[in-house]
Amino acid sequence: MAAIDHWLHEEVLPRVAEPAAEDSPDMPYRLRVYELPLHIVEAVRRGDVALSDAVVDHLRGGLAGQSLQYPGGIFEVLKLVTDKKVWYLSAGWINRTFFQGRISLNEKTLRSRYLEITRRRNGIAHDTDLIDGDLEQRRPNDDAGVNDAIDWIERIALAIAHVLDDEG
Repeated sequence: MAAIDHWLHEEVLPRVAEPAAEDSPDMPYRLRVYELPLHIVEAVRRGDVALSDAVVDHLRGGLAGQSLQYPGGIFEVLKLVTDKKVWYLSAGWINRTFFQGRISLNEKTLRSRYLEITRRRNGIAHDTDLIDGDLEQRRPNDDAGVNDAIDWIERIALAIAHVLDDEG
């Protein structure tokens, strides 16, 4: 989970910089209405800093303490780089690429699967994987379950990357 969180942080910044530098009318809506503090706007106006650098630096500061381990947070941050329905399109891509249409993964089930993995990770990290209400018994864990979670994280990251890079 930490790896996908880190990857998303690193993925968003350069993807924001490019359209901000171009001042393109095609930039995602959320980026077009992205707010900067007045002192940053003044620095851009004076020519002390390029607009794209100012946007990226301000965004980097805002993202620094933000966890991108939850589907809603990921969706909100990715709105800065695309107007596409990332979870919906990612589910479709995973269906076609990994399951050849044999399953009907949709946006809701993909987000639920991701959230399930996140919750399990947080249970391990914060509650030592104890079963709720029991101070001694831990949830069962095996290689197959761990590998399945890793495979799903990889599929989701690949799908998001594909959606972001797909021009269609």
